[in-house]
Amino acid sequence: MQANRVLARWTTRARGDVLLAVCASRGTCLGRHIASTGPSIRTSAGATQSVGDPTWPRKGEVRAFSRAGHDSPVDAHTALAEARAALSAAAERLRAAGAAPEVLVDTVPARRALGFIPRRETFRRTGEGFVLGALLVMSTGGAAEPGRIARASRQVLPGHQSESARARRELRQRLLDARLPEGSTVVIDSRRVPLDDPTAMAAEHGPLVLRETANGAEVLVRWMPTAADDTLRPLDAYLAERLDLALGTLTAARAESEHP
Repeated sequence: MQANRVLARWTTRARGDVLLAVCASRGTCLGRHIASTGPSIRTSAGATQSVGDPTWPRKGEVRAFSRAGHDSPVDAHTALAEARAALSAAAERLRAAGAAPEVLVDTVPARRALGFIPRRETFRRTGEGFVLGALLVMSTGGAAEPGRIARASRQVLPGHQSESARARRELRQRLLDARLPEGSTVVIDSRRVPLDDPTAMAAEHGPLVLRETANGAEVLVRWMPTAADDTLRPLDAYLAERLDLALGTLTAARAESEHP
């Protein structure tokens, strides 16, 4: 059998409320390498190579990753596939529990249509997702770093308002002018995490990063912007904890509405 022949066996395992799709792969490492600026990793021969070294992996050589739940070496692509499956499962769990997703929009700058008709700044809808702590998770398996969060509403508070309060009121009105549903929670200009690109993920310093740990290649959560790399948390554990909190809040709110 040729060295680059890959035998994949897909299994699933449950951890808390998160369903993780686990792919155990044998053979050579697939696809692009992680950026050379990232940490070094161990090869199957026991040597240490800088990630992104064009001479590595050599023919027939695999990454010496092993993680609990895997019976063969784990590469970066497998770690990212697991992460996408976990994020998708978390979003679907929230949807099934009746959570309302946040609306994702990007800002469209002010411009001139046809070269002379002024158009003021507006918003373009790009999808939907659920905010879970430092992450915005999507049913597609994607994730984003949340941007500004606002509610599309015409609510006007009585009395004198500060300049910042008037700015927030204007923003809420502009969201409605962009035909977003009234009362919806809107996440503005979120930044997508490149979960399909191991090179970019290894260089990430946002809420989700790809690092090599003692357990092998792993996607970790930077639970607050200033958190150091040695305090990052495993994605599946972080999602399970945040799901418990979100689902508990939903259950309490439902009980209160049924028995005021």
